[in-house]
Amino acid sequence: MAPPPPRPIVVREVWQDNLEQEFSEIARALQPLPHHRFAAFDTEFPGSVFPSTSRHHSLLSPAENYLHMKRNVDATKIIQLGLALSDPNGDSCYVWEFNFKGFDKESDLHNSESIQLLERQGIDFNKNREKGIDSNEFGRLLFESGLLCNSKITWVTFHGAYDFGYLIKILTGRELPSDLMEFMRLVVYFFGKWVFDIKHMIKSCEGLYGGLEKVAQTLGVLRVAGKSHQAGSDSLLTLHTIIKIKDIYFSGNFFGRVWKKFWMTLYSLELEIDVSSLAAPKHYGFQYQTGGCNQFYQTGCNQFYQRSMFVSASDGMLYLI
Repeated sequence: MAPPPPRPIVVREVWQDNLEQEFSEIARALQPLPHHRFAAFDTEFPGSVFPSTSRHHSLLSPAENYLHMKRNVDATKIIQLGLALSDPNGDSCYVWEFNFKGFDKESDLHNSESIQLLERQGIDFNKNREKGIDSNEFGRLLFESGLLCNSKITWVTFHGAYDFGYLIKILTGRELPSDLMEFMRLVVYFFGKWVFDIKHMIKSCEGLYGGLEKVAQTLGVLRVAGKSHQAGSDSLLTLHTIIKIKDIYFSGNFFGRVWKKFWMTLYSLELEIDVSSLAAPKHYGFQYQTGGCNQFYQTGCNQFYQRSMFVSASDGMLYLI
């Protein structure tokens, strides 16, 4: 008897009214630990609103690229975030697409071409404004979900500086740090050392170049759900692409020593130091109140990043020291 056809992958649409329910599903998808999980994510945002210098980004230093990214992320609001989870073989795959409110194309800074592209791809900004997710609530639930400070999760992006930029902005509730080193401290603190950017990795993969769609096409990876420039669909394509790269270029050995030359490095923000030696971020306040979230950090993040600790402040904030 022929095996049953594979279960179709469905992108789960998330709005404010089903946000808590879907985070419960995420927590369920992370079980049972200690099995490892890949978490690929992608963001959609209003585009670049501040032009870069006259030089191409490849000619800029990592610090210059970071400051350009920071300026744009600080000034704009996230529109969508896609998250795809699976085991290292791509099985047990789940995909979510979080739709945020807060952005108003009539009054907020945006790149008109980027907004028109997102509208052509199906994003309804009126629906986002009326039913979208409050980013503060998303950040609180992300804190409590088990996704952060989890050594069993490998995070994957494609050209992911902006993706991590928007997440760090949400998690901290403030503008991004003033320098690249402090930004990378936050990335490593929340997401760990197993952070990979495919755009950076393909510089060492013969025959691979271009954007996500081009790389996936070269590898024979199909887009099995949604459209390009939809965050859920792009996160799923990113997930399938990293698994294909693992199998073709690294003999399926994701956790081999060779992979460590790629970890904790984001395309265009490549540091010339070993960021694994970074100490924890200092004096960076968080907007989420103490309680269950506080308990999670005291037990989880302290173990995850031994050189740092959380303290509860009298104002109900959490601070890293």
